[in-house]
Amino acid sequence: MLSSKKILLASSLLVLASCSDDNMDEWNTVEVLDGSEKLFLPDSIAESDTLYAWFMKELAPESSSSSSKSSSSSGDDSSSSGNSSGSEELSSSGEMSSSGKSDVASSSSVRSSAEMAPDSVYASEEYADASKARLLPPAGFYSDLTIPVPVPQYGGTIRCTFDGSMPTASTVEFKTPYKVTKNTVARCAEFIGDSIARTSSHTFFINETVSMPVVSISVDPYSMFDSRDGYYSQGVSYCSEPCYEANYWRDIELPVHVEYFENGSSSAKRSWQIDAGLSIIGQWSRYRAKKSVAIKMKNEYQDGRLKYSLFKTRPDDNKFKAFNLRNNGNRFVGDYIEDPVLSSLLEGSGVDYQRSRQVVVFYNGAYYGIHDLRERLNEHYVETNYGIDSKEVNMVKHIKTEVTASGGTTDSYVAMLDFIHAHDFSVDTAAYTKLSTMMDVGNYADYMAAEIYYHNGDWPDNNVRAWNTADQPFKFLVFDLDHGFGWDWAVRGFDYMDHNMFSWIKRGGTNLCYGEHCFAEIYIKLSQNPDFRRLFVNHSAVMLDYYLSYDKLAAAVDNMTATIPGTEMDRDMQRFPRNEHSFDKTGSTLKSYAQTRTSTVRNEYRSEFALGSDISVSISVTGKGKVLLDGMTLPSSSYTGKFFADNDMLLMAVPTDGSVFEAWEDGSKANPRLVTPTSVSKFIAKFK
Repeated sequence: MLSSKKILLASSLLVLASCSDDNMDEWNTVEVLDGSEKLFLPDSIAESDTLYAWFMKELAPESSSSSSKSSSSSGDDSSSSGNSSGSEELSSSGEMSSSGKSDVASSSSVRSSAEMAPDSVYASEEYADASKARLLPPAGFYSDLTIPVPVPQYGGTIRCTFDGSMPTASTVEFKTPYKVTKNTVARCAEFIGDSIARTSSHTFFINETVSMPVVSISVDPYSMFDSRDGYYSQGVSYCSEPCYEANYWRDIELPVHVEYFENGSSSAKRSWQIDAGLSIIGQWSRYRAKKSVAIKMKNEYQDGRLKYSLFKTRPDDNKFKAFNLRNNGNRFVGDYIEDPVLSSLLEGSGVDYQRSRQVVVFYNGAYYGIHDLRERLNEHYVETNYGIDSKEVNMVKHIKTEVTASGGTTDSYVAMLDFIHAHDFSVDTAAYTKLSTMMDVGNYADYMAAEIYYHNGDWPDNNVRAWNTADQPFKFLVFDLDHGFGWDWAVRGFDYMDHNMFSWIKRGGTNLCYGEHCFAEIYIKLSQNPDFRRLFVNHSAVMLDYYLSYDKLAAAVDNMTATIPGTEMDRDMQRFPRNEHSFDKTGSTLKSYAQTRTSTVRNEYRSEFALGSDISVSISVTGKGKVLLDGMTLPSSSYTGKFFADNDMLLMAVPTDGSVFEAWEDGSKANPRLVTPTSVSKFIAKFK
């Protein structure tokens, strides 16, 4: 007979239950009072392999240890849509194996297993009630696991699959405890006739060690990986790359279930899970064995938003509509971090980029290596980062003369291009003022400085992204830097080491697109305006000296490399072989290229704009306020940087916190103020 203490525990457990199984992601720690004792329910799998095992252990009679038996999966728990004993399964190489065996490598034991309860407990009323709370044990990392038979909550039939596919009304009923012997996705549903009353999709990792965040994707294996019809496969008898006939070029979206474990195999519980859609993305990188995919949250799958802080650089951004899992694009064969490192240098500069983090991806329990989890560039990017309703955003893509929109329309962007083409900015100052209401000129200058520094050969006739709203002029976003920083893969007409970027821009990139409706024409026309030239040179000086400095790049390389342990790199390289002699695991090639990059770029500016030597200029304040340099907010209120002689500066003192601008330290009260700096210049704004 069960003690009152254990019955109390059972009833307390039921308080946590929810009718919608996967809406309650994991159990919380709850204090339970029992007379003078305080008992605690464990938080997910932090203290035991599974809440079920813990629950049954607590309910079992004192003699259970001598009479208990370990449950196994010897019974018929297979399904018509895929199972572990008869149908094809996904191997660690991504191929379908007729043996049903997985090649996923096992590592050392993660957690000790707890024996299952005796049959008397399975038959108890307390166990039946508690089992109704969830269809499955908590998702996570185990050394050993047997899934008990769930009890229907609505009097229906429980059906489960173990290959990633969703159970159907014809799936065999789950009647016998299922022994999990390898990484497995269990997807269960309670059916009332042909209708589903509740569902649950959990990934169980067995003896798996991962020291990076883990993204686990559950997907129908035949739709995704079948050698003939699978989205991930070529699907044709022969086709040379780029194979536009291949399945992975199809414009389709597969329903998937995604789970996230923030701390890899050390995760005490799953951080989040969501139903979403998956589609393959990228261009030339699609033919790689590891593919890039987009994960899109839509109302047709769930509530349409993932509410979680994915990136540490902006912890308050915690509502996402989509994200990408990138195979590192064209740099797949070269390194893990070039694109995310270079773009991360823009943090704080005001130039938009895709924030990212390195993760390990599993499909249906099979290892698929290191991916770059990053923001997806569409109108929802603006909603996440700026709090602007996505319905108000125009997000455009500009390739050669073609402009398309992934959100909103292209009308305002095309109108801006038409305006630029129609005016001579060298003499028409009113036109330049008007353009400043259509395009954030300061942001454009900072964006251009970054692309020039990156030495991006796959630009400016490609990979241009921008967004605006009715109240916000166009801002540009850095996108796809794979062909930057000395990458020696062919870009027609581009010297990957030494090409002068101003010459590259004015020739219109590899496609010679420099005229009407070409992105390059923006620079060609604006650079004729003296106010823009002054602004552009000063903004670029700050970008090069601060945001794009060698020290910042080296620190970014070291910080990002540190998030990918050597053991994880080795495993990824073994799963997806590349030439280890040319593959850079440490980021040393990026640091080497950066050693001389700043001085090279500064000399290109000197030649382009007839500038003088480098000079050191200090700009600071006393009191509460700041100084804008040609509209640019400086990195600090007391900034000393390297600028160019023979280029004027437009300084504006801006009071803050109720202060008032008094004067410049040299007595001038002009505000804004145009000055000509020298190597000993110090400009101090005084506020009172």
